Amino acid sequence: MLSRPQLVEYYSDERIAKLILEGAKNREVAGAFWDGSYDKRPNILQYPTDIVQMVRKGVTSFHLSVEHWSNPMAITSENYEKLRTGWDMIIDIDSKLGVDESKIAAKLIVKLLGKYGIRQPGVKFSGRRGFHICVPFGLFPKEIDYKPLAKMYPDALRILASFIRYKIRKKLLDELIKSKGGVGHLVEALGEAPGKLSPFHFVEIEKGWGNRHMFRAPYSFNEKTWLVSVPVPHINSFSPKDAEFGNVLSSVKSGAPDFFGAKGDATDLLTDAMDWFAVRKKEPVKTEKKIIILENKIPEEMFPPCIKLILDGLGDGKKRSVYTLTNFLRLMNWTPEEIERKVFEWNTKNSPPLPSSFIISQLRWSQRNERTPNNCFDDRYTSIGVCRPDETCKKMNARKTSNPIAYPLRKMKPKKRTAKMRGFSCLCGKEFPTERSLALHKGKMH
Repeated sequence: MLSRPQLVEYYSDERIAKLILEGAKNREVAGAFWDGSYDKRPNILQYPTDIVQMVRKGVTSFHLSVEHWSNPMAITSENYEKLRTGWDMIIDIDSKLGVDESKIAAKLIVKLLGKYGIRQPGVKFSGRRGFHICVPFGLFPKEIDYKPLAKMYPDALRILASFIRYKIRKKLLDELIKSKGGVGHLVEALGEAPGKLSPFHFVEIEKGWGNRHMFRAPYSFNEKTWLVSVPVPHINSFSPKDAEFGNVLSSVKSGAPDFFGAKGDATDLLTDAMDWFAVRKKEPVKTEKKIIILENKIPEEMFPPCIKLILDGLGDGKKRSVYTLTNFLRLMNWTPEEIERKVFEWNTKNSPPLPSSFIISQLRWSQRNERTPNNCFDDRYTSIGVCRPDETCKKMNARKTSNPIAYPLRKMKPKKRTAKMRGFSCLCGKEFPTERSLALHKGKMH
């Protein structure tokens, strides 16, 4: 860990302060402490002295909002749409394998953006294992389908990210396998067997954003490594040594790459992404256990017994239950702010409560890594005594393959589900869930 005097020395450098201030213009700023907790929000940076004062108070890194605001200090949960004036596409790449594998993904994305006419997109080292790539809002059209693009956050960003993942998926997997000398070596390098061979199990490319989503500011430290999140002019030649703060101070003397300075036009990229998404929406949805989409926020009274028991407070299993709660609430359409309030409220009921720094780090991780809670009857529930099935659970979990997120659907739509299962009868007395299965039965038996 760097000492306070070293941090003050670094952030006091007029070139570093100027670069951070340039990136912070019209954005919300959050100062982070070494333990992962945040300073007060909302906040802004206007002068170099603002940076130094926050560092002297204990702030070790600065984080900027993806969104642009007309008045960041006036932000509340009720006025996002009114104050938001735009947003940047910040693609966050993180590899479980290391920086070299993140480089592979970064180069593929930069190449794809180049094909769409986006030149010199901003690329910066995350400070640990990955990279951030920036396509600024100014390169996108102001409207699409007669809607202001600034108001299409985060939907437009999620579509763009999913489209980019789709476009590079096959090539990324091929390159990762090639880099490790075969599939077996790739899985061996990970140290665990993935359930499905997807490149994004090894190198994650962020695809989800919420309101007031943050990213690490250019030229800010990463507390896990004490390396600087420095813009990278050439991905191939970059080394983490370039991000050591002494080397960064030396390099900025000769000029610094502009992370927000991409050139070109992102209209074609956005149009293709929207068209691709529109086609996918029309395609039949494949049944997957982990994809359940609910249109409205689900209230607590609809939660399954296991979640309600967890929310009553725990003595054992608190850490594993943070994972369960954050992911369950997200899939119940709770906002990040609502999830944060609920998890901290829950923690006051625990005996003893978890450290706030742990809660904060888990909330931040869950926002970047979308997962589902573990299936019913899993050890995460049974070992702490919260798996107490009611009648709805027993009907839903007859084969022990269901998930707590399916409980509200069963609770809210029992008649519809029953009708579906009993909609087609044969004269012989047998029932069939679909007309097709009835026809197959008649062809074989009658």
